[in-house]
Amino acid sequence: MASEARSGLEERVAGALREAVREAYGLELNGVHVERPNEAVHGDFATNVALANARVFRRSPREVARNIVASLEAPFLESVEVAGPGFINFRLSSRALGEELEALLAAGEMYGRREASGEPVLLEYVSVNPTGPMTVAHGRHAAYGDSLVRIMGAAGRRVGGEYYFNDGGNQIRLLGESVAARYAKLFDREWPVSDPEALYRGEYIREIAEDLKDRDVDRYLNAAPGEALPEIMAFATAWCMDDIEATLARARVRFDGYFNEKSLYESGAIEEVVEELKESGHAYESEGALWLASSKFGDDKDRVLVKKDGSYTYVAPDIAYHRDKWSRGYETVVDVWGADHAGYGPRLQAGLVALGLPEDFLDVELVRLVKLVRGGEQVKVSKRAGNFVTFDELLDEVGEDAARYFYVRSSHRTEMNFDLAVAVQQSDENPVYYVQYAHARIASIFRRADLDPETTKEVPPGDFAPEERALLLELFDFPRVVKGAAARREVHPLPTYLETLATRFHRFYTVHQVLVEDEGLRQRRLALCAATKNVLRIGLGLLGVNAPERM
Repeated sequence: MASEARSGLEERVAGALREAVREAYGLELNGVHVERPNEAVHGDFATNVALANARVFRRSPREVARNIVASLEAPFLESVEVAGPGFINFRLSSRALGEELEALLAAGEMYGRREASGEPVLLEYVSVNPTGPMTVAHGRHAAYGDSLVRIMGAAGRRVGGEYYFNDGGNQIRLLGESVAARYAKLFDREWPVSDPEALYRGEYIREIAEDLKDRDVDRYLNAAPGEALPEIMAFATAWCMDDIEATLARARVRFDGYFNEKSLYESGAIEEVVEELKESGHAYESEGALWLASSKFGDDKDRVLVKKDGSYTYVAPDIAYHRDKWSRGYETVVDVWGADHAGYGPRLQAGLVALGLPEDFLDVELVRLVKLVRGGEQVKVSKRAGNFVTFDELLDEVGEDAARYFYVRSSHRTEMNFDLAVAVQQSDENPVYYVQYAHARIASIFRRADLDPETTKEVPPGDFAPEERALLLELFDFPRVVKGAAARREVHPLPTYLETLATRFHRFYTVHQVLVEDEGLRQRRLALCAATKNVLRIGLGLLGVNAPERM
């Protein structure tokens, strides 16, 4: 456990423990681990340092533990005891807990947030092809990516978020033909298409066609299809882009920038990359196509860059796009892809390494599938899209808060079932409601007290009850949770933490009255409530979820 990932009090205990080991045995130990025990009866923190280093000390662990405790100087500790075969349990003083609580309150909305440092990281996520509305699967990518950017930023990483619009290539032509065919049908006419079976379906195609008719009436019907199709493609692509961006805004998903694939074609960046690969000997012609020698760089076989008809495969523009990221000064980029793209990484990585970029420049996070479930049955049918359920339809049914929270409650590396029935419940069975209710409950306490929690900064001296200590220790763990989630590029530890914190608060509130007559006790408990409200609000904000004042 790195010291920078610890809470303030945890690091103080670990520091005092290292000093005690040095005093007792003249040794400098690197692996000094201090953890919160599962049961409060074992203290606020515990360590197995005597057990883990028994060979180093050449003494029985229990004797080592006793000697360490005898050398320990830590006035912020109320008690220290040796337990079992050689564990050491620590109990913090009420004064130390109060001081840490005051520090939390003083930090306010900056609690758990570190100053930005290090090399910039670019996170690319969602990047839905603009050929239709976002699906519920894309929604999971959006919630994960946006939350991760927020968490990494809070942990002190210089991080940006970007959306890559694939507005070039065959899928855009297919979208144009799909809209053109539906547009012509509005006038009882036919439109020649290359493959009727490959056309996009769904009501949204009809919506685009009707909007095209409203704007341009029948002007494309009397033009040559080859001349009219590019304009229809441009209209349809822009329509889909607007639709996607509106959904993302609704879901509170933010990006620092949008990058259009078409710009790579227009700037000649793709052609430049292909020529560079050819000149370096990493691309060769065979069977009428141009191939990337990706097998030399860890891919299982070589890949086509330019097809026989002269068109590019997906690999060529993707290599050019990632080289552009490098040229913008990013030394690390993370792409968030669907699990079905697991095999694509090595070929892209090969192209980048062939261009001289570092092997660790690109990293990929794969997001597993999400299934909508209602009453134990999977929901598959969409009114708008036909063969998939849209992200907007999910937002309509459960709301933005539940959607954002449920998507990131489980690891992105595992498949998830999104239970629609649970997501709309207003009860403790609904985890986001449970967490938000804790925040709203604290807000109501301050309304009754006619106080602003933001002005609650001082903690009068006094003892803390077991439920209060448990809540305090959970609050002080927040910076560690944020730091760890950012380092592992995981979001789900944060919902887990927030639900635990809400449980700690509800237990405290069930046992203890806050607005008591004793002024010192009242102030301490109000400070504890204000700190809990602050951390709940910050944590929910990192997930893109509201922290309501009333429910």
